[in-house]
Amino acid sequence: MNEQMPRTPFSTSLSGSAKEVELRLKNIFSGPKKRPPLPFLILMFAVCVFCGNLVSCHVSEQRQPDSPDASNPGSSAVEPADESARWMLYWEEVTPKLLAQREDYMPGDPLGEVILNMTGEDLNLLLVGWSASGHTGGFYNLLLGTFDQEGNPVDFFDIGGDAGLWSAWDEADGLHLICTNTGTWQGWESGGAPMHFRFDGNTLEVVDAIPPSPMSAPAMPQRLSEWEGDEFDCKYLPIPGAVEVYRRTPGWDNISAEWQYVPQWEYQGTVSLTTAKVDPTPAAVRDAARAYVLNATLSGDWSSPRPTPGTPLLRLEQMAEWTDFSQLSLCAEWKNKENLTLEVWDADFGEVSEDAYYYGYAHLLFLREGEERTYLTSFYDGYPLETAPEPDLLAGLSPYNWYAVEALYDAGYLTARPKLANIFTEVPAPRQAEELARAWLDANDPGATITAMEPRFFCVEEPHWMGVYALKSSRFQNGKWEQQPARLAFFKLSSFRTFEMCVYMLPEAEVTDIEKQARAAAHGLVDYDVALWDLQYPDSPTAYGPGNYDGVFTAQGSEEHGNTWTEYGDRYTAQYRYGGWNNRFCISLDTTRRLLTTRGIKVGDSRAKVRAAYPEIKDGAHPGYEGDCLWYEGYRTELIFFFENDAVSRLVLAEREPAVRQRPVRH
Repeated sequence: MNEQMPRTPFSTSLSGSAKEVELRLKNIFSGPKKRPPLPFLILMFAVCVFCGNLVSCHVSEQRQPDSPDASNPGSSAVEPADESARWMLYWEEVTPKLLAQREDYMPGDPLGEVILNMTGEDLNLLLVGWSASGHTGGFYNLLLGTFDQEGNPVDFFDIGGDAGLWSAWDEADGLHLICTNTGTWQGWESGGAPMHFRFDGNTLEVVDAIPPSPMSAPAMPQRLSEWEGDEFDCKYLPIPGAVEVYRRTPGWDNISAEWQYVPQWEYQGTVSLTTAKVDPTPAAVRDAARAYVLNATLSGDWSSPRPTPGTPLLRLEQMAEWTDFSQLSLCAEWKNKENLTLEVWDADFGEVSEDAYYYGYAHLLFLREGEERTYLTSFYDGYPLETAPEPDLLAGLSPYNWYAVEALYDAGYLTARPKLANIFTEVPAPRQAEELARAWLDANDPGATITAMEPRFFCVEEPHWMGVYALKSSRFQNGKWEQQPARLAFFKLSSFRTFEMCVYMLPEAEVTDIEKQARAAAHGLVDYDVALWDLQYPDSPTAYGPGNYDGVFTAQGSEEHGNTWTEYGDRYTAQYRYGGWNNRFCISLDTTRRLLTTRGIKVGDSRAKVRAAYPEIKDGAHPGYEGDCLWYEGYRTELIFFFENDAVSRLVLAEREPAVRQRPVRH
């Protein structure tokens, strides 16, 4: 499994799901619903302290023109710019004051992260995750505090440990927070009891009592403060409005090898801390996700040993729904279903331990009929990706999500796969392709701006997958934006969803055969017909010719000539220009090697066979070469056949004009 930085539940990460970001931004930027009758002026800022490592955002309240400012009695209304500057300074000053409440805090210590801040009428709330520099195993203690309008500390709570866990939600009586923590020592975890806080802008209250309701978790006391103690050997995972309870597996041992792949924690149930409905996750989804995580943990299928594979779900978010099955062939069981809907949920699971291991990430597929959900299968096998999935293609669910289609096909819910070409041409250009196209323009046509990309063609040219987009661009000139001639952008894909390289772009008006040009681009060629083919490995043929950016043969020497150089070896001479991928771009190849042309001609074949293969061949004296020859003019290239005794004795492939002076751009 690929190691990643842990995706912690207290980090507001833009790479998380839209729902996750929405919830966290809502918690950060939304005030309690019951406040004094003053309108809000919502100002959202990022304040960097400690050399830019702590980022704080807030919502400030707008004062009525006839109302004095709380921090400056007797003042008139404050302009928004002045108000924003005041709050920026305020949070910059109070954040180190909160950290200083810890005895082991050292001024200037940058190891911290502002999780949320919120303004109120009398008090302002701040939650920070912080790690002491002198504590080698200390990952993010949670520090919670309030300050008056002058920036003086009022309340302080330190939820200490190694892995800070928290959740937040809004109710009519204010913002609610659940904070807990865990400690890890040589793989052995210890859990701390959760603390429940309510902030209404005037007070920060500790809510100890649990609302009377049937609890899923057995034998837990009705007050949170009583959850601490050796008799409750538990780990607590906050979710909005509730706490999931995990009890240590009886007999679990962090030293003995026989317990290596046994989960340290077993899920016991969920205890609700509110009567409001704040967690939208259906119980069936959470139960299926827990079963999946447990199976993944017990399988022991890790690339390296993990000391404490655990089962808690750190995050479970719905990503999308899928109702369009027009491109798919369904199994008999599904064909007659009405209102067929597929859902995808993303699950993060594992632990943040002393070694900062992050255990898993999975897309889980569910069939929903009304409110009934059935777990079907998963894709990505629960492993994290090397790169983040495309938000508009991979993380979402659609008939064009190839990995989801493969998972359903393997599980037997589909009887056939849709064609790749159909999928490609019906899906908008993903962000990855746009970034590669933009980089290509920056390198080859600075100043041009992409205005549209539309899928045009897809093909498989072994061993490559090739996709072509029609690209529109504009340039600011003559005092206005002017549309440029349309181009075709040729992309090499290492898989259906991973765009590896933008090989080149060509004016659309010049491309007469888009399929042949796409196959040429797969091998880095300017023209598919002006190439020599090494078929030593038929499943992965090697092409040589103008545009190729790989080495041709084993060189025995070379000579430089300004921006070009000549390379020579056994029965060949090749000329290159600087600037292509690997800093080389083949301009010409002169060889007597017996390699096939695209149409099957090689050294030793007859003149008649050449004429039959190339009916458009030209004869007579060549303007640039001497000798008995015929030549084929291709797209910006030419292929010249030289003869001795009416048999091909030499082949020359060359640019016919300054051809594709373009730099391939890799992802």
